[in-house]
Amino acid sequence: MSYDVAINQLKIEGNKLELAVSVRGQWNHKVRDPKLTVVFDNGEQNRRLPLRVRYYRKQEDGTFYLLGYSNYLVSFLFYQQPKNKSFHLSLELIYGTELTERLPFQIDLEDERAQQILEMYTKDKALEYQVSSEEGEEEEPKEILYDIAQASDRRSVVFTAKPGQEAKFLDHPVQDWIRKLAGGLWKLILFVVSIGLLPFFFVEALLTLGGCLPRHKNIPDKGIVYILKYMRSKMEWFSGKRIGILAAKLSCMQMVHWLACHLPLKKNRIAFLSNRRNDLSGNFEFVDVLLKKNPKWELKYVLDNREIKYMGFANMLKMGYYLGNAKVVLIDDYNELYFKLPRREGTSLIQLWHACGAFKTFGCSRLGRPGGQGQRSKNHRSYSYATVSSQNIARFYAEGFGISLEKVAATGVPRTDVFFDEGYKKKVTEEFYSAYPQLKDKKILLFAPTFRGNGKLSGYYPVNKLDVNRLYEDLQEEYAIIVKHHPFVQNRCPIKKKYRDYIIDLSENSELNDLLFVTDVLVTDYSSVVFEASLLDIPILLYAFDMEEYISTRGFYFEFEEMAPGNILHTYQELADAIGRQDWQKDKLGQFRDYFFDHLDGKSSQRTVELIESCMED
Repeated sequence: MSYDVAINQLKIEGNKLELAVSVRGQWNHKVRDPKLTVVFDNGEQNRRLPLRVRYYRKQEDGTFYLLGYSNYLVSFLFYQQPKNKSFHLSLELIYGTELTERLPFQIDLEDERAQQILEMYTKDKALEYQVSSEEGEEEEPKEILYDIAQASDRRSVVFTAKPGQEAKFLDHPVQDWIRKLAGGLWKLILFVVSIGLLPFFFVEALLTLGGCLPRHKNIPDKGIVYILKYMRSKMEWFSGKRIGILAAKLSCMQMVHWLACHLPLKKNRIAFLSNRRNDLSGNFEFVDVLLKKNPKWELKYVLDNREIKYMGFANMLKMGYYLGNAKVVLIDDYNELYFKLPRREGTSLIQLWHACGAFKTFGCSRLGRPGGQGQRSKNHRSYSYATVSSQNIARFYAEGFGISLEKVAATGVPRTDVFFDEGYKKKVTEEFYSAYPQLKDKKILLFAPTFRGNGKLSGYYPVNKLDVNRLYEDLQEEYAIIVKHHPFVQNRCPIKKKYRDYIIDLSENSELNDLLFVTDVLVTDYSSVVFEASLLDIPILLYAFDMEEYISTRGFYFEFEEMAPGNILHTYQELADAIGRQDWQKDKLGQFRDYFFDHLDGKSSQRTVELIESCMED
């Protein structure tokens, strides 16, 4: 498909790059959420960032018109490279299932329609981008002035530093060291002074408790607890330094990491670090088995799934130590501790991301959205490599993690190897029916939805949307129902006592992958479990009662309805009827599986280990 693309706003003011792009093309009524992406490249790194689509409408002539607008911080485009003498940008569009890279475009800064739409949104401040500061950000560099020109092939814009700015690109290590030392001493002075101000903070806390001054809106406690927290918040405000047990633990961790970085690098050491699990499971388990076959590797483990503020002090120190002196560090999820510490030169940090595929947007792909990652954030961006299931989705992981595309390796997901192991399948099936013999003559319906909310502390599922007792009755007891909620979900649908032999909630104590081996039909919504289910050719029903809201707030990398691996249902009755008719729309499943998995051979662990060992040999 061909598109008419124009850049309607392109300017740099200070450190902020403003970009607006309009696209016209043939309308497709199935496309609800087209995607624009900006690809920045400075010759050493490439960075993909979303260009938020703000306006998308069908035109009278059967075409569509969309306008995307975002603004970006130039000094935070490339990881640890705030000063760029030159870089360029190109555009990508996903419309439905069609991806178009390096779109040809014209520059039309006078387009009247685009300017009217921009003006309308600007009045409502709807175009404000998330550019607020974040903890641990790099210092704002001096402003660089750029000449801006369209490349001759009309597929990129080239930014070149104007002459006469050479001094801005020179390194000044001595001056930088003096500046950091002076900054540290000043913070220390402020901290000492804040201690002397404690009596004043105490009086102020009493006045707020008595109603003479406004209470601190973020401290709900009362009495002495409120006073202590108020005094601490005032000290932190005055000194610009976090205070408390967690802050002290983090400082110790950073000190241990600094010391480790100055010790000889352990060139045979591989460290497994996780804040997701307490045991060696998931991708770690499969990789560990193969690595142990080579006796020259020294394997270390720190596995602690507690929230950071409750994490064991010894485990935090070990994480800091291994991040500082292991040749390869393996992680399997997000943990802010990894990004508070600089990655040592010579150490490879490899993200063995726990999920398969790419469905819901995450990380930097949510830039500017509620709960999204800010552009200044260092989260995810220090990875040497991230592993994925398919080259088709590598671009989305590169965007979500804020890393260059070549750092995403389509090795496959190690834990999916189990789905090709007939011996393991037989073992877990026998164990399941040994534990639940009453289910042998039943079909198994696995209900495994994802959570709503922003994360571990706020995750929930609206259980009133699906009463499993009613579903069991409506299916005339043909199916047993296994409930497996996301770990973030704490609320549950009450199960009637008379049905507890055939409606079983295994959210707390079962491996989801193992349950798939006994599943006859999977009912989910937007959960990544669909990827694993597709490997076993399990019929999938997607109970998407809040699809419009979920798409608008969370967002997908693809059109949900276009890429869905099964029948999409919007009401409880539609769901019950579809199960009764066995209306799976299973023809979608194979196409879905082939797109999201490059390899169906059970050797993803081996490919991942080969990547790890190549980093060990560097």
